[in-house]
Amino acid sequence: MEITCPRCESTFATDGNALREHHYQAKCSVCQQLFHIDVAAEHTRAGSSLGRRLGRLLLILAIILLIIALIGQALWWTRSYSYAATSAPVRRVLLNGAEQLDITIPWPGPNKDIRILNSQVTPVGDRLARITGSIENVANKVQAYPVIEVTLSNVYGAPIAHLHFTATQYLSGEFHASAGFVPGTAVPFTLSSPALTAAAGYQVTLLSRS
Repeated sequence: MEITCPRCESTFATDGNALREHHYQAKCSVCQQLFHIDVAAEHTRAGSSLGRRLGRLLLILAIILLIIALIGQALWWTRSYSYAATSAPVRRVLLNGAEQLDITIPWPGPNKDIRILNSQVTPVGDRLARITGSIENVANKVQAYPVIEVTLSNVYGAPIAHLHFTATQYLSGEFHASAGFVPGTAVPFTLSSPALTAAAGYQVTLLSRS
């Protein structure tokens, strides 16, 4: 157990058997004060000291958790995590965490750092058409997928229709809108709709938010 000198308040660790042998009398090695040990009071004081230490530890832990929460909130609101998410392990952790929390990660953008690598129009039955191709994110961060706009024009070049396709409509296979548009990967797309009819001309455009 621990005992405390009543004069200088120095604290010492001592053996209970030794205290009983000396009839609970002790001499402080710091100030040389002789004093009687009140075992019950010492136990109470020890418990109080332990409580204070635990209180300080919990306070430090709370401060650390608060700092982590503030950093996480700053990364969330500034979308800075999109840069770290270019690393596959980091992106996997983010996506797994979002799945556990049943939320969708709000990927930034899309901005203008996305390009169409290729596109081709294929006629299908009943005077319809299908457009396939691929796009690439050339930014240094994970972005949201863009909306693809298709403008149909007549033989004079005048637009006759504007169609919009979201990522959930044109992505397939291993690519999912919620996982974000990873840079440096050619992502195939397929545009198909009853409104995508045969026309003299087609223009495929990526719509950005900035």
